Amino acid sequence: MEKMKSLFGDTISAVPAVRRTDKAHAAKPGTGPEGERCGTCRHAVVSGYHSKNYWKCGLMRTCWTGGGATDIRLKDAACKLWEEKNADR
Repeated sequence: MEKMKSLFGDTISAVPAVRRTDKAHAAKPGTGPEGERCGTCRHAVVSGYHSKNYWKCGLMRTCWTGGGATDIRLKDAACKLWEEKNADR
């Protein structure tokens, strides 16, 4: 790993910190049950704006924005937080 100096003379790593870039899914897609999709999850909710509908993950409600960065696709592979739509609680 390469070391660099900051403007203040401190030694810093040249490797940037890992940032979460996916603001749409509650966990990494594909980590859920085999064969399941976001569209079959109870957390998939529709958010309407004017005459259009946008699918979002209900577990990520606090992160929702007006842009596409928080939209999910119903065909995305399920994440590890997937729950059956009609599961009795």
